[in-house]
Amino acid sequence: MAEEPDGGDPWKGAGLAYTVMGLLLSGVLVWGGIGYLFDRLIGTHRVFLPIGMVVGAAGATYLVYIRYGRNQPKT
Repeated sequence: MAEEPDGGDPWKGAGLAYTVMGLLLSGVLVWGGIGYLFDRLIGTHRVFLPIGMVVGAAGATYLVYIRYGRNQPKT
């Protein structure tokens, strides 16, 4: 069953949500920017930009999973 909300702090998970959204957005922007620079250097037109964005989204999703999604070992 799900935990009952304590009702004490309505903004309890906001920091975590902003962190996850920041990781996802920064991954897409950084790797998309690298793809854009590759397109400019090589002279291709919109080839590496979408590839970089997909790689950034996948990498950021993996980082979010590693950091927050796995079950922590119980000590």
